[in-house]
Amino acid sequence: MQGTSGQSVKVGVVGGSGYTGAELLRLLLYHPYVEVVSVTSRRYEGKGITEVFPHFLKSPYESLSFEAYSPEKLSSECDVVFCCLPHKASFPVVKELLSLNPDIKVIDFSADFRFKSPETYEKVYGVEHTAKELFKKAVYGLPELFREEIKGKRLVANPGCYPTSVILALHPAVKEGVVDFSVPVIADSKSGVSGAGRKATVDFTFCEVNESFKAYALEGHRHGPEIAEKLSIPSLRFTPHLVPMNRGILSTVYFKSKVGLPELKEIYEKAYGNEYFIRLRSTPPKTSEVAGTNFCDIYITEDKFSGLTVIVSAIDNMGKGASSQAVQNMNLLFGFPEETGLRLFSQWI
Repeated sequence: MQGTSGQSVKVGVVGGSGYTGAELLRLLLYHPYVEVVSVTSRRYEGKGITEVFPHFLKSPYESLSFEAYSPEKLSSECDVVFCCLPHKASFPVVKELLSLNPDIKVIDFSADFRFKSPETYEKVYGVEHTAKELFKKAVYGLPELFREEIKGKRLVANPGCYPTSVILALHPAVKEGVVDFSVPVIADSKSGVSGAGRKATVDFTFCEVNESFKAYALEGHRHGPEIAEKLSIPSLRFTPHLVPMNRGILSTVYFKSKVGLPELKEIYEKAYGNEYFIRLRSTPPKTSEVAGTNFCDIYITEDKFSGLTVIVSAIDNMGKGASSQAVQNMNLLFGFPEETGLRLFSQWI
């Protein structure tokens, strides 16, 4: 895990026993310039990482165990900490780590610093935020939109998985002003079960999920305001669905375009043609084609009957929607090429 150049970024992972934490650890094995020095887990404290995750046998993690959270240890030993904690539980930890070491960088997987203001966060998540002073220091970690801002920050708010898929699908059209907002913009997204996290809840047991398919949060999902804010659009109808598969997100976005399909495709080619992790497709993408990768596959077409533009995007919710995007952000923070450790392609089937 350390490059031949001798350069090594020392990494800590808080909450490393969940799905995103485990995926992050897997990805970091492919990174030539990092050394994982500390992984915390309240549930598995004291257990070896390979005891909990046997798929890491014969990896460098055989010598590591899950530890109790120690801000002093993390802040003194790590150059960067990935905080893989749930919403509402993350901001006290982030605040503590940043206060203990003026040089440490934190990449936060929760929504605790994604909004521009703490007031919006408190309204959406229904909890008082006690690290309000950090909002101005945080940057939304979507590299394709905020690459230059990310490079100079200590705190990166890693985007949500649904927002990543929808924002990337809409951004070029919104930026070029070709979306007709007199017609509602609709985002219809489907996610694998791992998006709910690694927790024991009846709704996500095998019998509840298998051979079933449902929409949820129909009165308004918390990711809706996140998407609308980052795109600076007046309104968005966002509907999430749970699909009986392990991983992946497929989003279908509908809007009225002010320009024809050929011009719209040119807009997307101009915006994303040089982006390594965005693949503009000539055929509709499938989640299996991006599984385990940092790619976002995008397909653009038009409904000939309604005249609406239809854009389909596919990502891995634990990849570009969480852990691999976090590694991409780390690469920006430390001056590595963005693809470092992330040139991974899907197994497909």
